[in-house]
Amino acid sequence: MRLVGCRGPLWIGRAALVLGLVVAGWAMVTWISGIPAASGHAIILESSPKHQETVAAPSRLMLRFNSRIEKKLCSVSLIGPGQTTILLLRQEPDAPSNMLIYQLPVLGPGAYRVKWTVLAVDGHVTQGTLVFSVADGKP
Repeated sequence: MRLVGCRGPLWIGRAALVLGLVVAGWAMVTWISGIPAASGHAIILESSPKHQETVAAPSRLMLRFNSRIEKKLCSVSLIGPGQTTILLLRQEPDAPSNMLIYQLPVLGPGAYRVKWTVLAVDGHVTQGTLVFSVADGKP
């Protein structure tokens, strides 16, 4: 590359302008379309029970994320019928570094919400809600 005076060749300025427009355009398309941008946030890849699933009373809750998480700094609560809230504290110790697994108490029929907040190992905090229903055990 050859520098001409302090302004530099004209093509460097045009290349920077084009690159800037491409990046700005991608950011706008991402924002308008709702496509998640690449980031270090932990995102749920899988859960059991699944989001908006109706199940027989589950005995455990599993959340699997796309990255490793700081398990000791995560919080998960279960909100059941009548807004009864249970803070889930005892994680299964042998779960992989990208999973949270909790044993659940006996759950009666009704709608449940799982509110979670996790810290990815890169320092990004993510939170979300998962909903599921427990079916009435009557035939």
